Amino acid sequence: METSKESGASDLKSSLSKARKVMEKWCGTDPKKHAYPGAVVLVSKEGKVLMHEAFGFMRLGPDPVPMSADCVFDLASLTKVVATTSAALVLIDQGEIGLDDPLKYFAPCLNDHPLGHMKILHALTHTLGLADWMPLFKIGVQRDDIPSFMGSVKLTWPPGTRVQYSCPGFILLGWVIEKVCGMRLDEFTQKAVFEPLEMMDTMFLPLDRPIPERIQGRIVPTEPRSAALRGREIMDAFSNLADGASMPAGKPGGEHLSANWTPYDLIQEWNGRHIGEDIPCGVVHDENAAWLWGVAGNAGLFSTARDLAKLGEMYLNGGMYNGKQVLSSAAIRIARQDLTGHLPGNDRRGLGWQLAVPGGPLGDLAPSGSFGHTGFTGTVMWIDPTHEVVVVLLTNRLQFTRANQHILRVRRLLANAVFAEIAKA
Repeated sequence: METSKESGASDLKSSLSKARKVMEKWCGTDPKKHAYPGAVVLVSKEGKVLMHEAFGFMRLGPDPVPMSADCVFDLASLTKVVATTSAALVLIDQGEIGLDDPLKYFAPCLNDHPLGHMKILHALTHTLGLADWMPLFKIGVQRDDIPSFMGSVKLTWPPGTRVQYSCPGFILLGWVIEKVCGMRLDEFTQKAVFEPLEMMDTMFLPLDRPIPERIQGRIVPTEPRSAALRGREIMDAFSNLADGASMPAGKPGGEHLSANWTPYDLIQEWNGRHIGEDIPCGVVHDENAAWLWGVAGNAGLFSTARDLAKLGEMYLNGGMYNGKQVLSSAAIRIARQDLTGHLPGNDRRGLGWQLAVPGGPLGDLAPSGSFGHTGFTGTVMWIDPTHEVVVVLLTNRLQFTRANQHILRVRRLLANAVFAEIAKA
């Protein structure tokens, strides 16, 4: 006999037709009226997958390639929470770092800079006062020079006084994590986070390592580099490296580059991961992360909807996944807290995560306590502890180029459609 709980789950699964309609309406090949050529959506409740569907095409062109549910996407800034925040929480659980640790403890070059007195907490909550973006690749910043470079820039706000979403802040945090754990961020997160969570299709794709065969053919391309000034500039930067035959192996990847790879190998790999020498496929879209050979605290991670749902389930289960304690329940608890509510503005942050607020990317109906994060490439995930729900939306909206901004509205519409049905269950 079907229980009322099982019946409710069955009804909810069928009622997610509203979310399906949102996805279908905005999926297509016309940039004027569509938000993306293709997408994958996953919705789970209480650990049960209610919806995991692919829409449209993973790649446009004369012979469009259909999207599949196991496609691998460039997560862009979802890297900040899935990889970098997770790594920081692991180190906190291990007693290696603390939220009150000042950055100067790890980077003595910041002793005389206001950043040096800021804490790990400020980096995780985007309250360092650093700008939202800066062109590391145009300046030629090497991996090992990240903290000294950050100490040379002018802060946009006094540190700790307001939320200023910052990619450079998370690049600096990624550097701190690497210094503490003694390995590159891709290696540490693979060992400490993705393997315990059985996220087998989640990884950075650094240029000094080949793309694993298991995901080849499933990677979704992003934006043509030629479509934006930053894209053209990063292509020029790599071209300039190719012209410099005497380029030292440590630039710009630093001491964490694989010893067996030469600068020539790296540049060849860069060139080979672009379709028609222009469209990234298997190399991170973000220009700064690309300059750092594909591994940075702000971007560079690739994953699937199913893998991201596993991370969400771990958050809903107090840090547990499949019988393994990946993070402590205490770390999960503080990561979800509102740690910036005392600051001006309406951007509420936990550790890495953005909390649901009216008018935010989680839509209008997200229950209090919900949290999530977005990515520039057209990615977003939400976690709702009240109803034990995880929502993952992955799109290839950048194939229409960044000029197409429909995704900003669509992700809220999808969230509303999902949460409206969840609330009725």
